[in-house]
Amino acid sequence: MIIITSRARDGFRRAGRAHPAGRTEWPDKAFTAEQAEELKAEPLFTVDFVEDEPKTPAKSVKKDA
Repeated sequence: MIIITSRARDGFRRAGRAHPAGRTEWPDKAFTAEQAEELKAEPLFTVDFVEDEPKTPAKSVKKDA
């Protein structure tokens, strides 16, 4: 996941998208590598790349027959 915290006004555009003021979460594939570099270089943004938590499979419940 990519978390962008913007100190710019709502609608500030970078990497082909309008970004809201404040914190926004984006999926990993939302931006190309070049766009990610552009976002990281923007002084009005704080960009964090967070590894998604692994999904744990549901536990099966055994019933006594």
